[in-house]
Amino acid sequence: MTYDSAAPRYRAETDGPVHHLTVANARGEAMGYLWANDEDDAAGWCLRPAGDRAGINEGIEWSAKLSAAKARGLAPTAALAGLARSSDPRCVSHVVPGSLAEAPSLAALMELAHVVTEADDRRLLAQLDRGNADAWRELREALAALTDEDRAVRWSESGQQPDGSWLMGHPVHSERLRRLVGALAAVGAVTPAYLWQDNPPPAVPADGRLGPADAVRAATAVVRGERFCDGTIAQAAGEGLLDAVAESLCVWYEADAGGPHGVP
Repeated sequence: MTYDSAAPRYRAETDGPVHHLTVANARGEAMGYLWANDEDDAAGWCLRPAGDRAGINEGIEWSAKLSAAKARGLAPTAALAGLARSSDPRCVSHVVPGSLAEAPSLAALMELAHVVTEADDRRLLAQLDRGNADAWRELREALAALTDEDRAVRWSESGQQPDGSWLMGHPVHSERLRRLVGALAAVGAVTPAYLWQDNPPPAVPADGRLGPADAVRAATAVVRGERFCDGTIAQAAGEGLLDAVAESLCVWYEADAGGPHGVP
């Protein structure tokens, strides 16, 4: 089923309470929520940004099913009931039986969607290539080689030139900094499994320590973010975020993933 933008649709917003159903993948991990409010004739799909990318495509499919229910003249909550009854657990995604609940507002449901679970952490850690010992060695050595000069990234010349043209400046990453960024990608810490654009930007914790799953989130957001905004890597290097990311991942590998001092 594909989503038809011209199909009849429920309203996409409501200020009132919403009934919602949890939609999960075959592993039982929540991908998002179907929600409804009859008073405003509103219903829709609420993606779990903490989940994986499959939730985006599945959300399109569930939105199309809601549109079909609207075309049949069903009230929003009746549409939810119908989707729950017809849901097949063998599909890529399905409604979790008995998951019908109520949230005081759509905003409250969106907050719930941002809650990170242990399953989310496990999925991200599974993206790491624990079998590539050379890549992990490279990450540890690249981190050790990084200097304060590398962290203080300079920018190329910018501004209007003598011929009247304008030159856009860009960050000039040192070879050592590029080595560290490349090593993060090599160990699998830069992954499409994390929806970095739908989540708040990473920051260095007060104690400077990151959990390994948060390190994957930060690595993905920083490295992928550089493609859309020059200076993302430079900022992370200057603030110590890249150091915290690399150190967290190295500790995880060495202690828990079969590294030099870990258990196979």
